[in-house]
Amino acid sequence: MTDKTYTKRENARRAGVAAGVPAELVEITVHKSGDEVRFGWKAMEAPAPATADAVLTTSKPKKAAPKLERVEQNGVKRPKDGGLCAAVWAWLDAHPEATIKDAKAAAPENGWNANNVACEFYAWRKFNGLSRATA
Repeated sequence: MTDKTYTKRENARRAGVAAGVPAELVEITVHKSGDEVRFGWKAMEAPAPATADAVLTTSKPKKAAPKLERVEQNGVKRPKDGGLCAAVWAWLDAHPEATIKDAKAAAPENGWNANNVACEFYAWRKFNGLSRATA
């Protein structure tokens, strides 16, 4: 440490580096005398080296959510469980002979959007490899 003070922080840091202290270990000190402010420097202690086991992070730990693989057939993926689309597919699985008219009729009683039921109906048919020719 030096007793000398400087008018700018940059000058104090520059003096610490010139004295052989790494820039990241130069700590700036503030000296106030009345209305006058001067800056000095001192060397900080180097942080303890990180061990091989310790990992230094500044972010919050991420929750590891298990990635569920969705079943895919004929270029269509089955919807994730728990959603409205999955509910439509479950209804269609229980009623495999249903037509689009039957599926749309079941929409209001289950709280589904009729247009979404139509989209899911045709996606379900493609997933199962059903077409007009095989129906």
